[in-house]
Amino acid sequence: MELSDTYKAEHFTKFSDTLKEYRIEQNNEQNPTDPFNIIREFRSSAGQLALKFANSTDQQNLISSTDWELEARFWHLVELLMVFRNADLDLDEIDLHPYNSRALFKKKLMQGNTDLYQIWIVMVWLRENTHVEDRPKNIPTSKWSNSITSGGLKSCDLDFPLRENNNVLDVKDKKEDHIFFKYIYELILAGAVDEALEEAKLTDNITICMILCGVQEYLNPVIDKQIANEFDTQQGIKKHSLWRRTVFSLSQQPGLDPYERAIYCYLSGDIPSQEILQYSDWESDLHLYLNQILQIEIENYLLKNNQISTDELILPLPSHALTVQEVLNRVAARHPSESEHPIRVLMASVILDSLPSVIHSSVEMLLDVVKGTETSNDIIDKPYLLRIVTHLAIFLDIINPGSVEEVDKSKLITTYISLLKLQGLYENIPIYATFLNESDCLEACSFILSSLENPQIRQKQIEIINFLKLPASNILRRTTQRVFEETEHEYSPSNEISISFDVNNIDMHLICGVEWLIEGKLYVDAVHSIIALSRRFLLNGRVKALEQFMKRNSFEKICKNYELEKIAENISGNGDEKEDQFLKEITQYEHLIQGIEKYEEWQKSVSLLNSESNIPTLIEKLQGFSKDTFELIRSFLVELTSMDLINSIDYEILYEIRALYTPFLIMELHKKLVEAAKLLKIPKFVSEALEFTSLVANENDKIYLLFQSSGKLKEYLDLVARTATLLN
Repeated sequence: MELSDTYKAEHFTKFSDTLKEYRIEQNNEQNPTDPFNIIREFRSSAGQLALKFANSTDQQNLISSTDWELEARFWHLVELLMVFRNADLDLDEIDLHPYNSRALFKKKLMQGNTDLYQIWIVMVWLRENTHVEDRPKNIPTSKWSNSITSGGLKSCDLDFPLRENNNVLDVKDKKEDHIFFKYIYELILAGAVDEALEEAKLTDNITICMILCGVQEYLNPVIDKQIANEFDTQQGIKKHSLWRRTVFSLSQQPGLDPYERAIYCYLSGDIPSQEILQYSDWESDLHLYLNQILQIEIENYLLKNNQISTDELILPLPSHALTVQEVLNRVAARHPSESEHPIRVLMASVILDSLPSVIHSSVEMLLDVVKGTETSNDIIDKPYLLRIVTHLAIFLDIINPGSVEEVDKSKLITTYISLLKLQGLYENIPIYATFLNESDCLEACSFILSSLENPQIRQKQIEIINFLKLPASNILRRTTQRVFEETEHEYSPSNEISISFDVNNIDMHLICGVEWLIEGKLYVDAVHSIIALSRRFLLNGRVKALEQFMKRNSFEKICKNYELEKIAENISGNGDEKEDQFLKEITQYEHLIQGIEKYEEWQKSVSLLNSESNIPTLIEKLQGFSKDTFELIRSFLVELTSMDLINSIDYEILYEIRALYTPFLIMELHKKLVEAAKLLKIPKFVSEALEFTSLVANENDKIYLLFQSSGKLKEYLDLVARTATLLN
C-alpha cells in the first residue's frame, strides 16, 4: 500500500510516543504509572488512524481503515482481559442461603469461575464493538395498522396471528416488521436492551416489550441482604428458566420474521438459523456461541444448587456447553477468510490466553525468512503485524515480567528497530532499546549508531539516549567497537602495502565510528580508539584517511580533555607510563601527517613551475621541506621503538609502521631532491640526496634494518646507484 511519508511516519511515531511518555513518567518516579494507559493510548491511536482513512475514496486506504479499526478493537480486548487477569481478585466471599435469589447465585458463580467471567468480558467487548445502523426512518408507530385497515387481520390482539393461521398480514406490515425486528436484533447484540425495550414501546410491539422485561434474573434486596446496598427495589423475573424456554418455544413457531426468530434464539441461548447467519461475520458468530455457553453454564450451576424447580423445565434445552476453543474452531470454519486475518488470530489468542505462544510463533516466522526457509509470510508482508506483536510483547513484559521469553522479545524489538531504521525514523529508535536487557540494548543501539554519519542526527541520538537514561557510555563504546569489527577485513592486505593518497567510504565509516566517543565526551576511550584507528590506517598505507580524521577533530582539545578526565576519574597508578605513551604516539602521528602534507605541497609547487616562477622562493621552500622531512625521519617513532619498550606488545606494531614510513620518506625526499636538481639546474641537490645513504647505513640509527624489514632495501640501493651516475 502506497502511503505518504507523513502517514507512514505517523503510524510509527504515535506508538513510540506512547512508550516514551510511559518511560518518562517511570523515570521521574513522581506518581505510580498505570501500564494499562499504554494499551488505551494504542487503542486511541489506532482509532484515530481508522477515522483518517475511513472517508478515503482509495480502495487501499479503505482496507487500511478496516485494519486500523480491527487493531483498535484488539487493543480494547487486550485491555479488558488483561486488566481482569492481572487484578487483585481478593473479593468478599458471598455467603449464600437457599432462599437467596438466583441473581445472587449467578454472581457467586461469576466470581468463582474466572473462565466464565472472561467469556462475559469478551461478550461485553463484542457488544461495545457491534455496529448498529442509524435508527430506520420508516419504523411504524403502531402495530399492523395496514393489515387491520385492509381486513386481513380480524383482531388487534398482538398474538392473534400466532393463534389463527388464516390471517393475512399486509405486505407493507411485513416489511415494516422486518425493518423493526432487524433493528431490535442489532440493538440486543450491541447490549442496548433498554434502548430496544424503549423502541418496542414506541412502536406498539407489546410482545417484544414483555419478552425483554424477562432478560434479567430475579433479585430482591429484601432477602438478598448481601448486596442490598447495590439495589433499592426488586428487579427481574423469578422463573427465568421458564421464561427462557418460553422464548425458545416462540422461536420455533412457523411464519415468524427471520429477525424476530433470531431475537428469540439469542435471548434463549440458541443459535439463529442459517437465514440470519448467512449475513453474520466472525465477531457476531463468536458473540452468539459465547452467549450460548454463558446461558448453559449459568443454568447448569443453578440446577446443581437447586435453584430451578422442575415445573420450569417445560422443554429440553442443550445442557452441554462448547469450550471456547471449540467455538473459535466453529467460527473459523464458517468464516475462514476473516479468521485468518492476522489481527483476528491475535484476538483469538488473547481470548485463549495464549499470547506468549503466538509471539513465539511470530519470532519463528521472522527466523524462517532470515534462514531462507520462507521468502515471505504475514509478519514480513504486513508491517502492521510486526508493530502490533512487538508492542504487545513489550506491554506483556511490563505487566508480567518474564511472561514473554526474553529472546522472543529481543528479536521482535530489534527487528522492529531495523524497520524504523529503514523508514529513517531514528529518533523513535532509542525508546525501544529501553525495553531490552543491557546486552541486547548495546547491540541494538550500536547497530543503528554505527550506520549514522549525519552530524545533526548523531547529536540528537546522544541527547535522546541520555534523556531516556540508557547506558550511553557503554552504547558509544560498543558502537566504536562494532565499527572496528565490521571493517577489520578491509584492513588486512595480503599484498605489499603501498602508500595511498585517497579516502574511501570504508575509511570514513571507521572515522565516524571513532568520533562517537569524541562526541560522547568519552576522552579516555577516544584516545585509545584514536591510537587503534591511526595504527590501522598507517599499517595499510591510508595516510590520507588519517589526515582526514585529524582535520575533522582537534587533537589538542582531545588530549587536554583526556588529561582532565583522567584526573576526574582518578585514573592513575601503574598505567601512567602507558597513558603517556599514547599521547606521545598520537603526537608522532600528527608529525607524520604534517610531513606528508608538506610533501604534497612541494609536489604541487613543482607541478606549477613555469618561466614566471620565483626560483629563490622555490629553493627556499625545497630547503624547508628537506629539513623538516629529515628531522621527521630521524625522530618518527624512534623513542617509542627504543630498546626500553622491546618487550611491549605494541613494539611490533610501532616498528612495522616506522618500517613502512621512514623508508618512504627517505626515498621520496631523495627523488624530490634529484627532481629539483634537474628542474632548477642545481647539481648540489643530487649530492644532498646521496648523503642520505650515510644516514641509512650508520649503526647508531640502524635505518637500514627498516629498509630490510619493509623489503625496500634493494629498491633504495638501485635508486642510489642511478642517482650516482648523474654526478659523472
